[in-house]
Amino acid sequence: MSLRRIPPAVRFMVLHGLVGFGLSAIFVVAVLWADPGGVGGLILKHGGLPVIAMLWFFSGLTFGSVQIGTAIMLQDGQDQGSGGRRMRLPPALRPVPVAVPARRRG
Repeated sequence: MSLRRIPPAVRFMVLHGLVGFGLSAIFVVAVLWADPGGVGGLILKHGGLPVIAMLWFFSGLTFGSVQIGTAIMLQDGQDQGSGGRRMRLPPALRPVPVAVPARRRG
């Protein structure tokens, strides 16, 4: 299946999920290398590959979810399907400017 045939929302989530799993791999390597509180040594000595794989997978779910949520929140709010135009608000929902007199300090 071509990457162009995947719906944009699915492609968006998969790509940002993969970024989260990449960050998770960096996190796992950093935990094993830095060995905070002896955790890295304990994992390498007694746990081995299954523990490293579980740590990577579950932290990947967490980092992937955070990455997808962050990417969604950082979008500029314009729908790409509408030609880049924002929807006009009805007059009743438009913000009304209010003049506020300035106070003197001091």
